[in-house]
Amino acid sequence: MFYGIFRAFLGLTLSIFYRRIEAPGLEAVPREGPLLIVANHGNALLDPVLLLKLVPRRISFLAKHTLFPMPVIGFFLKAIGGIPVYRRQDDPGQASRNAGMLDACREVLARGGAISVFPEGKSHDRPRLEPLRSGAARIYFRAAGAERGPARVLPVGINYEQKGSFRSRVLVLFGPPVPAEDLIPLEAAEPGKGAEELMRRIEISLRALVPGVETWEELEFIREIQHLYLGYRERSLAREAWTLRRFLDGYRRLQEIDPVATLAVRRRWEAYRRLLRRFSITESEVELAAAPRRALRFLLQSAAFALLVLPLAALGAFVHFLPYRACGWFERRLSRDPDMAATIKWIAGIALFLLTYLFVGAAAFLVGGPGAALVCIVVIPASGWAALRVAENQQRLAQSARALRLALPGGHALERIRRERAGILDDVAALARKLPVDGEGGVRPPAGP
Repeated sequence: MFYGIFRAFLGLTLSIFYRRIEAPGLEAVPREGPLLIVANHGNALLDPVLLLKLVPRRISFLAKHTLFPMPVIGFFLKAIGGIPVYRRQDDPGQASRNAGMLDACREVLARGGAISVFPEGKSHDRPRLEPLRSGAARIYFRAAGAERGPARVLPVGINYEQKGSFRSRVLVLFGPPVPAEDLIPLEAAEPGKGAEELMRRIEISLRALVPGVETWEELEFIREIQHLYLGYRERSLAREAWTLRRFLDGYRRLQEIDPVATLAVRRRWEAYRRLLRRFSITESEVELAAAPRRALRFLLQSAAFALLVLPLAALGAFVHFLPYRACGWFERRLSRDPDMAATIKWIAGIALFLLTYLFVGAAAFLVGGPGAALVCIVVIPASGWAALRVAENQQRLAQSARALRLALPGGHALERIRRERAGILDDVAALARKLPVDGEGGVRPPAGP
């Protein structure tokens, strides 16, 4: 009962924090039977919370033991069946207690339950996989002799568009199960060999589900080059994923074939980005300027929506302004690592907005009685939604207006930007011709427009 309520509440908060969460492959997750979920770990507490929201069955999470004594986080971890892990870097003297952790995991899997493990062992701030630790394999083989049979090992790649940003998007890729049952005899005959091979297979599976580049800036470069080259942007991260994978593979090959020319394209793209900032415009506005009718339609639609919900949105902006700004303040004050930024914003948002609603509801009760408090409970969250949508539409409205201004005849800025874009596309096309075609081990990107 508590798990279901807790899961629904956290799912609601994530649906507010992120504009869109896509989860291709989720429908294939087994609803029953022992399941070992292995996922990359790049965004602190939000990674397990995303799995909690998406996976349609109860999950027991492994978490470092230092979280369990914390007043709020520890309470919820225990309530949802969290299992403490004793990491050497947290307390070397406690590492021997992990035998109990393995036994607890075996019991969960023996009952046909699900366990989630982040085999990197720590959260980090890179869009790639860190070296894996052997805990997932040890859990698998410890429970392999259970009556319900060995667990399925399910790899999950959690990919953030802009992981620290409010109202960005997330792509959670559920991959095919990692073959593992054939390794049970090997592990029994040569302890450690089967675990080593299983971790190798898990690593291969996870690498196929994450970008695998060193920095977020590098990933942004490849994504933007893809958009320029193809001439359009996918609205869905899931639909974009396959093409982006081909561009990532092509980029790695080009770094080997011609690193100088590849770096030159990146430097030219960086100069192009500086040019956009100089004119205070975005790539989306440049694309809209090429289609003035579309920009005008966006402008009118955004203005109509804003006018329609303006009174409710004004109330929402007034009530939610201080807690919203306070979330950013807390993040700047408390975040010591980039991978903690989104978690701090999310936790601060839950606490501050709930306190705000309690305060407004209590004030309404004192002034107008239970009826006024009930109206507040309904109207205030709805006003927050309206304010959020109006703010997003305001951005769209401003982008459309700037795009129309760019499209006016005699605009030197747009002409210069288009020339620079064409130059980058020519350089990318020249690089793409150096790639071997598919069938010869190559991954040439699809032809441009």
